[in-house]
Amino acid sequence: MNVAIVGMGGMGWFHASKYLQMPGANLVAIADITPDRLSAERTVQINIAGDTRPADLSAVRRYADASRLIAEENVDVVDICLPTYLHASYAVEALRRGRNVLCEKPMALALPDAGRMIEAAGQVGKMLMIAQCVRFWPEYRFLRDCVRDGRFGRLLSLNLTRIGGRPIWSWQNWFLDPARSGGPMQDLHIHDVDFVNYLLGKPDRLYCTARKSGATGTYDVMHTVFDYAGGAQVHLHAGWSNVQMPFVASYDAWFERGFIRCDPRITPLVQVFDDMKKAAGRPAEFDGAHDAYYNEIAYFLDCVRENRAPAECPPESARDSLGLLAKALESVETGQVVMP
Repeated sequence: MNVAIVGMGGMGWFHASKYLQMPGANLVAIADITPDRLSAERTVQINIAGDTRPADLSAVRRYADASRLIAEENVDVVDICLPTYLHASYAVEALRRGRNVLCEKPMALALPDAGRMIEAAGQVGKMLMIAQCVRFWPEYRFLRDCVRDGRFGRLLSLNLTRIGGRPIWSWQNWFLDPARSGGPMQDLHIHDVDFVNYLLGKPDRLYCTARKSGATGTYDVMHTVFDYAGGAQVHLHAGWSNVQMPFVASYDAWFERGFIRCDPRITPLVQVFDDMKKAAGRPAEFDGAHDAYYNEIAYFLDCVRENRAPAECPPESARDSLGLLAKALESVETGQVVMP
């Protein structure tokens, strides 16, 4: 599978390192308007842990213009790792050139743009998937499997947290410009909103509160409640701190006959409590051979090879997650419970 990446910031370099580890993947070209980001000698700062070995891109063709790469490189997949406000236009461009597209999250800044992306994919019969990585993290897949197979009974309640310091390392500081990133609501909160949408579907009711700190000109910290009639209650907390602090993504899941805690501050990372008499946790058992970025890319390449729709992460589902964020913002601004 011949692949090209457009956008060589932190996520572009991270994706590049995964393609180089992956059998059957051939990274042939990269594009970025910033010359030093096309260098094969250094990576770009990012706030995620994992395998961050420098990617040797010495044999990869380089373009200062993403549109030129899309037009000239006859690749199977274009991987879009550009800032969010550029996702829709370059995804549509690549699809119309007959390329399959893997696009970083969030899908777009606005629902109409997400719709344009889906429409373009349908018109040309090419694959489009949004890289909602939480769906592919082994720790979150374990939770998904527990919910689906009912090994601990029904899910009663779920808390998800995703917090960290403001991302101050981005190109032209685009993360801190809500017109280009959507701010923490769309860049950070989207992860857990999308995962819950994937896990449980749209809630029956939604309520969100959020606060502005002045750091970004938009809402920097938010608490969202998803209520499922007769089902689980879900609380999602996300935000960028004004000061730098370690990034933390965690969850607590209450079941009828068990409790699961995932937290990078404990060892092991995921613990299961299912003893009715003793507060004794045990390690969760799951396949953690690869991280989410490897898993999502490998999954998408398999879908392209086999010409099957990406059922684990269809673009319509990612669009619906954007719609839930829009409802959360409506709740913040009206102070009311909303019906998705």
